[in-house]
Amino acid sequence: MLLWDYLIAKDEMVMECPNCQTTFYPQMHTQLIGSNSRGMNVFVYYQMCPECKEPVVGVRELKDLLALSIDVQDLTLLTKPKYTN
Repeated sequence: MLLWDYLIAKDEMVMECPNCQTTFYPQMHTQLIGSNSRGMNVFVYYQMCPECKEPVVGVRELKDLLALSIDVQDLTLLTKPKYTN
């Protein structure tokens, strides 16, 4: 995503917490973990949900070596089972 595209689309970049379903503006940390067999760079995205304080973690493949922390398009979120007391 180009900087200009980011500036235009920034207000549209919201995500939903997989734990509490609250929508928020992502400010995720990103970490390149390597390249897969298809030559794509694999990144892990993570942050704590500002509402429920549970971790939000996802994986994304990119051709680029730079992953913007607010660009969560095509992010595959990891979910955990819901436990009841």
